[in-house]
Amino acid sequence: MAPLILTALTEEWIMNKLGLTQQRLGDVRSLSLPGTYKQKIGYLGTGLAHFERLKYLNLSHNSLVSVEGLQHLKHLKILNLYYNCIPSLEEVKVLFELPVLRELDLRLNPLSKTDPYYRHFVVHAMAGLRKLDGCPVKDADRKNAKKQYLQQRSRDNRQALLDRLSMKLSFLTESDDLDLNHAAANHRCRHYSSQQQPGAGPSPQAENKQQDSYRKPLGELLDLLDKHWVGEKTLQLNTNFLTQIVQILSLMENHISSQDVEVKNLKEEVGALCLFAAAQRREYEADVNKFTADMGELNTQLRAALEENIALRKELLTSERMYRQYMMEHLPACHNIEAKRRVAEMKEEVEELKRKVKEAQSANEHPQVKAVGRLNNIAAQ
Repeated sequence: MAPLILTALTEEWIMNKLGLTQQRLGDVRSLSLPGTYKQKIGYLGTGLAHFERLKYLNLSHNSLVSVEGLQHLKHLKILNLYYNCIPSLEEVKVLFELPVLRELDLRLNPLSKTDPYYRHFVVHAMAGLRKLDGCPVKDADRKNAKKQYLQQRSRDNRQALLDRLSMKLSFLTESDDLDLNHAAANHRCRHYSSQQQPGAGPSPQAENKQQDSYRKPLGELLDLLDKHWVGEKTLQLNTNFLTQIVQILSLMENHISSQDVEVKNLKEEVGALCLFAAAQRREYEADVNKFTADMGELNTQLRAALEENIALRKELLTSERMYRQYMMEHLPACHNIEAKRRVAEMKEEVEELKRKVKEAQSANEHPQVKAVGRLNNIAAQ
């Protein structure tokens, strides 16, 4: 099976594939570039920059992860992105700049699984859309999409406000003046945004713990505001509201008191840890100084050993030179003595061989004499 080829979309590639010329690109109204099993488009770039009058574009069955490069197709009405790799709605927001887009297909893209509300988001954001993922967009769909979009935005804003309030309240001191009536009237705690943070903040673990302790009462406070305040009247005369506010603030005060005790304990632990760290640092510095002194002594010993080694090498070279000189002076005499010894040995070997030859000759003569005597006796008879 041939490997898959990912292609970057360029004008040259389009012209070669469809047999177009540079002069005709601006007149193209419909363009179909679906991917195949062998080749898919992975990047758009500026390949469609000169297709200004394009109304229909089919990019299905490709490997696009972004639609950046389509925002200038102001006449585009139908866009097919079926079966691509678009991961999130952030990549789709580029299409909101297309004023006359009427049909859009995003099926079988990862965003359809990661974001179950992507259809509501797209329908609400693109007012002129008539068909999405092969299904018509009706008025009921638009109303439902608007409702879902506003609810989601409200949840996001509420969570962001809760996180912001938790962050600010985690740094409050006794001298801070909290104007809760002003916060209730505006439904936004602007006062907290002006609080000054101290120079040395708590550790991330303590900060997260403090935020978690404030989340429950702050959530109840926001629920109470949603229930009683409609944006028209002040809540300063609402007895029911003020009673519940006092209860919530009492709960928060209990949390703050417990946090004060915990902060005091943490400060004591920090002081003890600082003392321990100082002792450890002194011990470490003493070890470093001792190690430095030991290294100096070892360096001295090593230097002495190297000097002794150099002296021994010099003595060895001197002895070797003297030995060679001695051998050169006495070499002929040694050779003469050896030669005389070898000559004496060879003479002895020659004498031994002569003796053995004589013995062999005498041994051969006795049988011949006996044979001649026998022949003479036989002839005489």
